[in-house]
Amino acid sequence: MRIREAVYEDAVGLRSLLLDIGWFSNSNIGGDEFPEKLKKMLAWNIQEPDHVLLVAEEDGEIVGYVGLHFIPYLFMGHPEGYISELFVKSSARGKGIGSKLLTEAVKRGRARGCSRMQLVNMKNRDSYKRGFYTKMGWRERENAADFVYDPTEG
Repeated sequence: MRIREAVYEDAVGLRSLLLDIGWFSNSNIGGDEFPEKLKKMLAWNIQEPDHVLLVAEEDGEIVGYVGLHFIPYLFMGHPEGYISELFVKSSARGKGIGSKLLTEAVKRGRARGCSRMQLVNMKNRDSYKRGFYTKMGWRERENAADFVYDPTEG
């Protein structure tokens, strides 16, 4: 298993992974057009140095990925590393792939001079229930609330 930066050719494998995790149907993720839409996201990701998409590849198959973003924070004096997504294919779970992806994301955050790394994990997810991030040394902030806003609605 190796971890590397995503390339255009990973679009079909990433689509397969997203379907495998069971949160999305084919229509949710754009049907057969999804690989082309994903290639546009990969192009943006490749061109923007503040966004990194890493994939875990095993025997030529994409078995996991992590999205990492670097956000400037004036009050901290350094960027914050934000992990937007970390998914592992169901057949590859329990092999340490998620741990390796998270470790590589933190390594890249350190290399970028991040003063803090952050992610959001939903409490109903298996990874939260298993304490995955806590076991990896992350701590849950008790004094923070996570808010979202849909700009298309207001």
